[in-house]
Amino acid sequence: MLRALKFCQGAVSKKDFIPALTHFRIENRTVRSYNGMLALCSPIALDIDCSPKAEPLVKAIGHCDETVTLSLTPTGRLSVKSGSFKALIDCVQEEVPHVVPEGERIDFDGQTLLTALETIYPFIGNDASRPWSNGVLLKNQSAFATNNVTLVEYWIGVTFPRECNIPRACIKEMLRIGEPPLYAQVDTNSITFHYGPDSWIRTQLFSTEWPDLAKVLETPAQHKALDESIFNGLEKLKSFVDKQGHIFFKPGQICTSRDDGEGADFEVTGHEYEGIYNIEMLMLLKNVVKGIDWGMYPNPCMFYGDRLRGAIVGMRG
Repeated sequence: MLRALKFCQGAVSKKDFIPALTHFRIENRTVRSYNGMLALCSPIALDIDCSPKAEPLVKAIGHCDETVTLSLTPTGRLSVKSGSFKALIDCVQEEVPHVVPEGERIDFDGQTLLTALETIYPFIGNDASRPWSNGVLLKNQSAFATNNVTLVEYWIGVTFPRECNIPRACIKEMLRIGEPPLYAQVDTNSITFHYGPDSWIRTQLFSTEWPDLAKVLETPAQHKALDESIFNGLEKLKSFVDKQGHIFFKPGQICTSRDDGEGADFEVTGHEYEGIYNIEMLMLLKNVVKGIDWGMYPNPCMFYGDRLRGAIVGMRG
């Protein structure tokens, strides 16, 4: 039971502007949650029709060490009993908003999609002025993500019948669940990923009106193997960077200052490039990128990895 509740916990609203959205909906041996954007559903071994407050119910079930008994009280609360432990959970009586999976079925390799989302999740934007960048775009046979400094394309190998821009919140939940979806349903405004009978995650979609990605991704480049020692240097330098996170590339070293003033540097044998980058953006490349053309600075520097290509934009001097 706790597993089912935790599966659905990610779509419980954190705000109580609409009280019903902070509650689970339990009926027909399923438990659902919905926060206005994201919906989750899972089978549950409970034959009660009720809408209990989500957070205290999860806590109560988590404290049950013996057989759990649940029942509705005459006052409409959900009673949770386990041995000497007992908790009463408030329920709402009004109708709880409900959405269901809709649209065309799509079959694909769920593990490949999950690996793609896990790989490019760190590159998703978080910019309120560019809401389209706060998700992963599924287009043709690839998944795209950008934070306006880095852009990545991951080749999935399956063509979706229509372009979809999946919000970051949905992807976060899919990674938390950690299981490959079996198939999906897609319509104009939503996509649902199915994990089994009555087990799914559904989300509304963001706009697919993205800039022309090919202008950047198809730029010719002369890739060289990425020197992994750069990341060792970044770890040592991160406590010395300024508020903007500047990292300066110089021949043979990476530094936290433009000149020889206050700061720190790290020697990188054979490194011959110059440039200025944000340290957090550079760290996104760790364990993802195999080759890169640092010589393209101040233009976007192209890189590649397993089933992946992309670009990173440096900072101006």
